[in-house]
Amino acid sequence: MKLSFVIPSYNSAAWLSHAIVSAQKQTHPNIEIVVVDDASTDSTQKFMEFICEKDARIKYLRLLKNLGRSAARNHGNKMATGDYIAVLDADDIAYPERAALTVKALQKADFVHGSCDYIDAIGTKLGTHYADVFSREKALREGVNRIVHSTCAYTKKLALRFPYEGAEAAKLGLDDYVFQLAVSASGAKMDHITQVVGAYRDIPSGVSKTRDHTAVVAFKKAYAEALTTNA
Repeated sequence: MKLSFVIPSYNSAAWLSHAIVSAQKQTHPNIEIVVVDDASTDSTQKFMEFICEKDARIKYLRLLKNLGRSAARNHGNKMATGDYIAVLDADDIAYPERAALTVKALQKADFVHGSCDYIDAIGTKLGTHYADVFSREKALREGVNRIVHSTCAYTKKLALRFPYEGAEAAKLGLDDYVFQLAVSASGAKMDHITQVVGAYRDIPSGVSKTRDHTAVVAFKKAYAEALTTNA
């Protein structure tokens, strides 16, 4: 089975090579690496044109206008040719066994998420997040899904059925939160991978650190109330 790593990237040249190299080093033999350049103004295009010449598994898609990470992810998911889609942000790392573990897990599920390390800007380990069984009720009650999205993977069919939301959800970096809850509400089978499958780069410039946290809380509360009302 073929797995496609989909990497949305905007002005992430400083990190992008690390993400791509980590995807290249997978033990699973059948992968592709889809990089969606969201109209970056740094050296991303030049670097991608160079690296694509070295590895036929890499597909480079450049958007002419900056549309945001939701639109970039949706475009990458649409253009990916794999049976499965693996989320990988441009500043994160996939460990060598991630694809193999993911493909195995997706034989019995539609969506999976895994454990991961937290690292800083230079790759120093800060801690580890351990994946567990997802509880929709608990997530809505607490306002936290406890899923690191850059460890997630799902079937191509699911990707096309549930495109990531733009607008306010994307602006607040909650497009992944909404996506995960939409998948769980659909009845799709969700599972987790106990092994550590990658590393999430925890840096001050990340959206989780720079977004308006008051607006985040308000959005999640309104979203949960809307789901309850429509249930």
